[in-house]
Amino acid sequence: MTESSRSPGRTGELDIAAEIERVHDLLATWLGSAASPRVLDGFAAAHDEDFSMVTAAGTVVRKRDLLSGLHRARNSRPGLVIEISEVETLRSDGDTTVVRFVESQRDAAGQDHRRTTAVLHVEPDLTCRWVAVQETAVAEPE
Repeated sequence: MTESSRSPGRTGELDIAAEIERVHDLLATWLGSAASPRVLDGFAAAHDEDFSMVTAAGTVVRKRDLLSGLHRARNSRPGLVIEISEVETLRSDGDTTVVRFVESQRDAAGQDHRRTTAVLHVEPDLTCRWVAVQETAVAEPE
């Protein structure tokens, strides 16, 4: 994982880059292995109840639909590895942080890359909740 020189990727004592990696590690574990349901529970807990995302194809997906699809997708991409790079904090005001990063997914079927922008809510205990995500497909980063 690499970070942008624009920002160290930290909000207070929360390491935003580590949080992004943590959530994507849960996702890769769930999709890439016969993981325990606790893995999906941990992924779900990281997302705000009002979470939504815009996929690289332009579809808006709400938390309930995302989790429903993920529930069915357990071990659907054996050996999946997700790498995070180019983490950049775009804005951090109070309890809201906006970040952009590159997400590279690799499995037996191949590799794809997305430039992702996320809105995160940081609670007083430094628990991070994902509020919104926008993905854009990109060619392999340099």
